[in-house]
Amino acid sequence: MGELINVSTLLLVGVLGGMTAGTALGFIWLTERRKLALGVWAASLWLGAIACAFYMLRPVVPDWTSVLFGNATLAFAYGLIWLGFQLFEGCRPVIWKAAVGAVAWLPFLALPLLHNQPTLHAALASTVMALYSLAIAWKLILRRRVEPLQARLPTAVMFAAHGLLYASRVPLLVLFPDFGLGEAFDQSPLFIAGVFEALLFTLFLVVAMLTLIAQRDARFHRKAAEIDALTGLPNRAAFFTVAEALLQGGGERGVLMVFDLDHFHFVNDRFGRDEGDRALRAFAQVLDREVRPPDIVARVGDEEFALFMPSIRLDVGLSIAEYLCRRTEELRLMTEDGEHIPLTTSGGVAAVADVGANIEALMVAAGTALAEAKRIGRNRCRAYRAASKLHSHLVDNWLKTG
Repeated sequence: MGELINVSTLLLVGVLGGMTAGTALGFIWLTERRKLALGVWAASLWLGAIACAFYMLRPVVPDWTSVLFGNATLAFAYGLIWLGFQLFEGCRPVIWKAAVGAVAWLPFLALPLLHNQPTLHAALASTVMALYSLAIAWKLILRRRVEPLQARLPTAVMFAAHGLLYASRVPLLVLFPDFGLGEAFDQSPLFIAGVFEALLFTLFLVVAMLTLIAQRDARFHRKAAEIDALTGLPNRAAFFTVAEALLQGGGERGVLMVFDLDHFHFVNDRFGRDEGDRALRAFAQVLDREVRPPDIVARVGDEEFALFMPSIRLDVGLSIAEYLCRRTEELRLMTEDGEHIPLTTSGGVAAVADVGANIEALMVAAGTALAEAKRIGRNRCRAYRAASKLHSHLVDNWLKTG
């Protein structure tokens, strides 16, 4: 077993593994060209395989040839891994930074004096790999709150550990320049450990790349299922989920506002569905501009919208609803023919203090107030109060429906 598992065997595994993983990522990228990071990562794995092939030639060609070309190729592979993560994070790709690690080897290739400096070679290679790895780890950590993918932290830890491991080799090589470098090629403990760790790192790296891509896709589809395609606002299901969470432990504060565009069927019939859709988007923008976290606004029906503000009371909610009615009335929507599209809305307001911390009960109460606003003339808002005729009307309706 000792004769079978040596540096050459590990390097051969690295060549075959890098080629296989690089080809697999390349095929995935060909089916999803918009994910450019996959293509860059595929190229990096192929370069890693080529670097291993250069190292395998060390026993049969001059050491400086295989080592320097291998190190330069490996440095560029790490630069491409970094570049792939920049693209994955949506950052502007700075290509020269991906190539700077490989360029650092040009003096070693050009100056014969530097050809036979194994300690210096190992120190520079370790520095390049450490810097790229730690930069990737830092970027992954910084972006956790922007895009909370579960694989981010484990991947960042993996890169940080890998980077710190190679960073620790630099002072070791400076203090003990002959450590692991004076041995025969197949018996070099430092090189064997480095190659073995690199193989494990590559394996976990490929898994991490694919997991991050899969988690992003899942998050995108999950968010798409929660968004109303026409207005870009959350849909009814998403609104109920978030509102229920906000109601937990919120005390007696919190107001729900329900809005319904007045005579919207007339708008559709008179101006066409395209103009009706434009009116819905315009009203959605009016609501969305007034929302600040943790408030949530959503389209909950054809022309019905809901706004929940968890930190206010009824009088404030009613004032906000009336303000939004005025803003809607002030919209100046014009058709291509220059005809004005009249747009107003009515609103119903209900408070947690009057109804309780139940989103369905709040929707019923706000809907009752909305119906009253429509009944008395539209383009106005009404508030549901527990000691009002609206409450008696609501109770009567509940009794009638069993």
